[in-house]
Amino acid sequence: RKKPVLYVGVAGTGKTTIVKDYLAGLTATNDEFVSQAINNNNYTSSYALQGIIMGSLDKRSGRTYGPPGNKKCVFFIDDLNMPYVDTYDTQSAIMLLTQMISYAQVYDRAALEEKKDLIDILFTACMNPKAGSFMVNPRLQRHFTVITTFTPSAGMIQGIYATILEKHLQAFIPQIQKLCEPIVNATIDTLVNGILNTPCFLPSASKFHYQFNLKDVGNIFQGLLNT
Repeated sequence: RKKPVLYVGVAGTGKTTIVKDYLAGLTATNDEFVSQAINNNNYTSSYALQGIIMGSLDKRSGRTYGPPGNKKCVFFIDDLNMPYVDTYDTQSAIMLLTQMISYAQVYDRAALEEKKDLIDILFTACMNPKAGSFMVNPRLQRHFTVITTFTPSAGMIQGIYATILEKHLQAFIPQIQKLCEPIVNATIDTLVNGILNTPCFLPSASKFHYQFNLKDVGNIFQGLLNT
């Protein structure tokens, strides 16, 4: 339907993985589409964002620009709300994106009297409501269909990683295979039921690096799969 989609959720809920997996499947099965990932950060300005997007487009005719080969390009913008909030309570990169989606036009930075019409481009994005500016401008958000990704329950995590680890341990002796369930349960109890629900492990001004999430669970089992 050519409707922009925004995934919202805290770190470790699989937002980026969901979008990248979908785009990989889309471009592999449909020759009409290509994709381009853009990672926002605190230093992403409208100038930088316009340079990245226009660098992926070719001149079609006159002042019309679009993806090469008459294809359609899906731009995936990760950490949408991360750009710096200026004195006027706006984010220049966000407002440029709003202009692109609303009017499908940008101005030439070297000659402001020249407009560039944009065609065959689509947008999807992810954001963490507990990071960056915590939200995006309503003028941009109104264009997006917002989908929330929640943190999975302990039971869901156990089912996922128990299946993965059980498959890996089939190559080991029976005594090692029996450790599958205790390893999974101990990991979930320590990190999910313990650290993530203990106030002293929450990030603060003096412990801003305390950013524990489900990525840490994935890292543990990724290490186990290397054995």
